[in-house]
Amino acid sequence: MPEIRFDAAAETVAVIDGYCSATGKCRTAVINALLDQWAKQKLHEARVVVRVAGDKPVVVDQERRK
Repeated sequence: MPEIRFDAAAETVAVIDGYCSATGKCRTAVINALLDQWAKQKLHEARVVVRVAGDKPVVVDQERRK
């Protein structure tokens, strides 16, 4: 699994840590679950756009250029 490192606001980390303390869950597992949920939602959105616009939205691009 790739490793991702990033800075986060102290308040955000405090909420995650508080949640982990209250539930007994691991910080890494909680953050992975949040990222997984976000990625699944974005994939769903992309699939809907392709379904609606088609896989070749050239017409849309041409309309914007006018």
